[in-house]
Amino acid sequence: MLSQLKLPPIPRIADLSNRALWLSFAARFTDEVLSGLPDVLMPTIRTQLGLSYVQISLLHLALNYVAAVIEPIADLLIDIWQRRWLLAWGAAGVGIAVALMGLAPTFLILLAGFAIYGLASGPLAHTADVVLVESHPQAPDRIFARATMLDTLGALLAPLLVTATVWAGASWRWLMITVGASSLLYAGLLLKTRFPSPANGHGTRTQTLGASARQNLQLVLRNRQTWSWLAFIFVYTLLEAPLVFQTVWLNEVAGMSQSLIGLYRALELIVHLVSLFYLDRWLARSHYRKVLQMANLGLLFVYPLWLLWPGVWARFLWAIPLNFLFAVYWPISRSQSLTSVPGHGGTMTAIQSLLALVPVSLLFGLLAQAVTLTTASLWVSVGALLLMLLIVARLPGPARRS
Repeated sequence: MLSQLKLPPIPRIADLSNRALWLSFAARFTDEVLSGLPDVLMPTIRTQLGLSYVQISLLHLALNYVAAVIEPIADLLIDIWQRRWLLAWGAAGVGIAVALMGLAPTFLILLAGFAIYGLASGPLAHTADVVLVESHPQAPDRIFARATMLDTLGALLAPLLVTATVWAGASWRWLMITVGASSLLYAGLLLKTRFPSPANGHGTRTQTLGASARQNLQLVLRNRQTWSWLAFIFVYTLLEAPLVFQTVWLNEVAGMSQSLIGLYRALELIVHLVSLFYLDRWLARSHYRKVLQMANLGLLFVYPLWLLWPGVWARFLWAIPLNFLFAVYWPISRSQSLTSVPGHGGTMTAIQSLLALVPVSLLFGLLAQAVTLTTASLWVSVGALLLMLLIVARLPGPARRS
């Protein structure tokens, strides 16, 4: 039984220590826990601060726009600078941001917390992504599936903490302040850890940072695969747009209470974990394009049923296939985009970060205000899935055997 649960080993480079490996895994875990708290708590925050749909959109727009300015710079540094400084900066920043959200008495202070989160999340999560993928060159998508499993545990912890806090009668503000402060301890551990140098060798060159960054950008932008993965990731952003409002929709349209929303999110994340465990094994024997094609076709059938089928418990039932299929997109697209130009994952991430300049969440919020949240979710998601079918058909297929 235990042997069935054990994942096949993935070779890694000798320069990656066990401590650096686990602290890199913990980066997205930390990011998911901290980002998950305001997401799950949004119905409560909306009620206490009197937020509109547009104001909720502006919170995410502030996070995305600050990230769009900061992340390209920080991401370029991943390929040419000491990575522990970027990781520590990110861990400290997201902790301060969430603590500020917990203290916020007004919308403007809450907005500042989201903006600070946008300042710090990328340096933490993106740097760890590149470290993990470059350190496992033989199977980047599989190591990223495992990293995403740990991320999902972090995302699962957030709604469980919220539900436990509600049941205990404690303040949601106390929860956010406490969890935010704990990230500062993690930042201290990162500062004292050695991480592998950039795989492209810039870490040992005498070239200036600016010249190295320009050289990397030119190389990545000349690569055709860069543009294919940018298109895929942008459409994936459209597919995710309704998720910004999902907890509000579950509360106001599906009729779930705050504690029931926490349980629903926990179910989603448990299904994600199972999916990612299976994905690791599936990618060991199948090409990633086959997995993406199956997910696209399956979601075109399942998502409308989840959205339109009446009854609270129907959401829990249809959430199982919905989240099982949805879970495969991120680890595949992220790992494959980072390795599309070997040794330049940070530069590729910098270019991807510019996609946040498109105000997807605000546009979706305006659409939801005009046609209802349910209708907007259906239109955007089905349209995005149809576009994904076209893009996946143009991605590189498995290499032919001679």
